[in-house]
Amino acid sequence: MPMSNRRASETRESYEACSFDLSELSMLYGDAGLRTLLAVALDEFDCQCLALDTALGSGQWTPAAQALHRLTGTAAFFVSDEGTLEPLSRAERALRLGDASLIGLALPAARSTLVALRLAFVRERWESRAAR
Repeated sequence: MPMSNRRASETRESYEACSFDLSELSMLYGDAGLRTLLAVALDEFDCQCLALDTALGSGQWTPAAQALHRLTGTAAFFVSDEGTLEPLSRAERALRLGDASLIGLALPAARSTLVALRLAFVRERWESRAAR
């Protein structure tokens, strides 16, 4: 299977497996507070994705691992299944080890998961706006 098809397939599978459980957060924050929380989380997520890409582009594994750790923490606040975050944890471990072959193996699944998580953030934010 060509790389682009495999990556698209991984992203689709990650997206389908990615769901947020906002019921408790909604009770704690209310509708307006939840909308604000989602907006702030999406902004933080985008900033950390940029930090990850910048660090990876310059081969700085430790800052990349730190950005990935923050991305995982942001998403963990919202996901309903922690198994969704496993590819991120795997990639973070590879980055902390600084092993280029492990990094190369772990990053594609982590990137697919990040795309799926961002889409989930956008979807939930859109739905929370529509529910107003």
